[in-house]
Amino acid sequence: MPTTPGKEQYDRTVDIVRHAIPRMSELKIPITPANYAVWFEYLSDDNQDLRREMDALLSRGTPLTDVEMRELYERYLEERNEKLRVAKTALTQVVSALMQQISQADGHYSDFTNELQGVAAGLADEISTDNLNALIDRAVRATQSALEHGAEMKQRFSQLAVEMQQVRGQLARSQEEARMDALTRVFNRLAFQEELTRLTQFASEDAHAPCLLLLDIDFFKKVNDTHGHVAGDHVLASVAQQIKSAVRGGDVVARYGGEEFAILLRNTPRSGCLAVAENVRLHVGRSPIAAPEELGIDHPIEVTISIGGALFRDAENPESLVERADRALYRSKQAGRNRVTWES
Repeated sequence: MPTTPGKEQYDRTVDIVRHAIPRMSELKIPITPANYAVWFEYLSDDNQDLRREMDALLSRGTPLTDVEMRELYERYLEERNEKLRVAKTALTQVVSALMQQISQADGHYSDFTNELQGVAAGLADEISTDNLNALIDRAVRATQSALEHGAEMKQRFSQLAVEMQQVRGQLARSQEEARMDALTRVFNRLAFQEELTRLTQFASEDAHAPCLLLLDIDFFKKVNDTHGHVAGDHVLASVAQQIKSAVRGGDVVARYGGEEFAILLRNTPRSGCLAVAENVRLHVGRSPIAAPEELGIDHPIEVTISIGGALFRDAENPESLVERADRALYRSKQAGRNRVTWES
């Protein structure tokens, strides 16, 4: 008898659970809920960024520290789960209030009650952002239908319908915040990876292949050592905004890690990609950064950036594009920094 997809998923999950705890014990990783969540995600092989980072840490041959495990949890699991939990809780409260109003009202609302019970049942399970949006749509449609058939409930239902739209807005803002780097206010690494997965789609839709620029602030450690980490953070945030102001609104600017940034350009010819890269480099180099007065730095902080670029090739995986841009960036730094190097 062939195995059903649901059975395959169940067997895979059981296999991960069976191996997770013994492996954690072997590596002397405390079996806390957060650590277990990270390890389960790692073994499930669904998050390639987490897997690469974990593989790198495990390859050192030394135990993972509590700090490293906590950072992995915060970076890959905590923020999105918390945003989704808050939105789910808010919608659950609104649905409960609606059902309470119905129980106190005269009239026939059996269809509406059934719909809300279905929404409540959906909220009781683990839920993705897409499914949560679908439940919000379902609850809003049911509310609007009830408004058409029950004038005596209109005032109370209208207010609750407004609250549901507010929940939708909060969820949208939470989703956007989850994609932003808190310090620099450009996209974070997770959002950048999500955009990379859509490269094949971009390439099929646009006249020109996407191109990727990786940027690194030259000698950034010297900024921290000379002026302190608060000044370093200020420089990171300022450079991010300088980069953002030098590209089009539809281009993706992200903090790739540390003092490194990425720009994903869509529908831009190769000559245009080269021009954008050079324009960004010149813009940052010619824009000294004024430090906040409280830092006591009496002169602007000057920085330059090195850039490596690569064009997307048909049917390649995103990791290959990143590797080629990274090699070009490395050549820029080897050649003296403050320059643009294109893939060979």
